[in-house]
Amino acid sequence: MVNKKSADTWQPAKSDKSERLLQLTCALLFAERGLTKAELFRSIPAYLEATASGTSEESLNRMFERDKVDLKNTGIQLQTVNPNADPDEISYVIAGDTFVWPQHAKLSAKQLQLLELAAQVWSQASLEADANQALVRLKALGVEPAATDLIGFAPRIETREPSFTPISNAIDESIEITFSYRKANGEVSKRHVQPWSLHNVDGQWLLQSFDRDHSEVRNFLLKRIVSKVQNVKNGEADKFFEKPNDAQVAAAIADLQEHIKNQVCELRVKRDSQAWFHFHLDGSGKSNDNTVTFNYMDMHLLAEELRDFALDIKVLRPKELAELIKSGFEKVASDHA
Repeated sequence: MVNKKSADTWQPAKSDKSERLLQLTCALLFAERGLTKAELFRSIPAYLEATASGTSEESLNRMFERDKVDLKNTGIQLQTVNPNADPDEISYVIAGDTFVWPQHAKLSAKQLQLLELAAQVWSQASLEADANQALVRLKALGVEPAATDLIGFAPRIETREPSFTPISNAIDESIEITFSYRKANGEVSKRHVQPWSLHNVDGQWLLQSFDRDHSEVRNFLLKRIVSKVQNVKNGEADKFFEKPNDAQVAAAIADLQEHIKNQVCELRVKRDSQAWFHFHLDGSGKSNDNTVTFNYMDMHLLAEELRDFALDIKVLRPKELAELIKSGFEKVASDHA
């Protein structure tokens, strides 16, 4: 009888080079001390199959060299642990701190949504068959893992906000949603919106939507959504809405950008303090200037951030920001009195 999982689940062809590179990447991430070619050839199924099919050692070495180049071309930084050793004793490793998203690379909000959904699908599946067997073989060889377990090097996009996924799904399917929202003053109210798009502004996720109750476009910080996001129902079915046209979306984005442009903060920062390095004043080239000016989206969120640097900064403008920082400390003191 055919195994149902093997019949229903797609598996890459044995000659699929992407699968071989996946196996190689997993193995190198798994082994903290690094792996020699011999260990890789004995543990990775793609190399074992090549050997079993009669591939010569010379051809296998050439395959490995091409694989190393391909990994580097995809941005994976392959390193040698002991480059001066004999060729057969050289160990290869992928440093964990290099296997991260490039610092200056940026994606649009829509691209981030798509990657988030893809990451969810990947994270729900273990490494199948060959790649997982490679890790089992490495354990059998006595190789210690770099982490407690490596089910798969699943991509993760840190959204932190539990409302991100249901809102993203509602945007894709054009479904009206409701949720409870807490304003900066603590007031909580029920919101009924047509979700248009998600944006990441200064590390905070923002929903742009059409507010059905107020009949206007409004922005909502996901951080302030304090309930489960629910689809609005039309009888038993979800209530759909017509997607906004390009002009409406462009106008909403322009309004948000204009709002941020008009929100200006200026700080005086204590030299060589934690705040000094947080605002990158050490690399500004202005050795005689200890002020920093920037735009912000939400004054209350900015006040929360700046309270961590209260001893190292002085708010020059706006004055309301200084008052918010002060009142925040007073509230903490009152709550713990």
